[in-house]
Amino acid sequence: MSIGNINGIPWYLRLGIFTVLALTVYGGFWYFVTSGTRKETKGLQDQISVLQKANAEAQIASQRLNEFRTAYKNKQEELEELRALLPEQRELTKVLEGIQDRARATGLSLRKFSPKDDVQQDFYSGKRIDVSVQSSFAGLRAFFDQMAHYQRIVSITNFELKQLDKQGTSKTVEARFDLTAYYVSSEKLQKQNATQPNGAPATQTSATTPAVTPAVAK
Repeated sequence: MSIGNINGIPWYLRLGIFTVLALTVYGGFWYFVTSGTRKETKGLQDQISVLQKANAEAQIASQRLNEFRTAYKNKQEELEELRALLPEQRELTKVLEGIQDRARATGLSLRKFSPKDDVQQDFYSGKRIDVSVQSSFAGLRAFFDQMAHYQRIVSITNFELKQLDKQGTSKTVEARFDLTAYYVSSEKLQKQNATQPNGAPATQTSATTPAVTPAVAK
């Protein structure tokens, strides 16, 4: 069909012909030229969907990991606090040395510091010491006050107090008492750990440790 013939047909037929030609050209371009791009785009969209899902799962896992780390840190701090109050058996020597140092610092003269039979309980043990001291009443009271605020758990029982026959400026009374320093033996600690899931440290000790309030004779 020549241009002259096209000009001779009605305008609406010409519009229809041009529309068909335009659609044919566009369809060929869309199918042959953009098909590769569309395929790559779809592949990228699929990859993005997979990565978004993986990222969401990673965020959940990261949040749970942070929660676990926080819980673990809190448990570790709680365990350290419990160990400070109720030390392990291997630390008992330092505890007893600390008690003797506090006795000397408050002016007590240690006359006797002899170990006795240990106290055995389900979750803890106690090293009992037969103690005899000479000091002023103020020095003895200061020592008991320090024991009441001592970081380790100790108790004082069977307390006896009497005046010295020969009194000096720094020694007016003689006191005898049983001092018990509580600790966790390695066997009981292993037994407690074995009963906890995943070997988590037991926290029952805090509920079973003895309450201590050393008394001062008046």
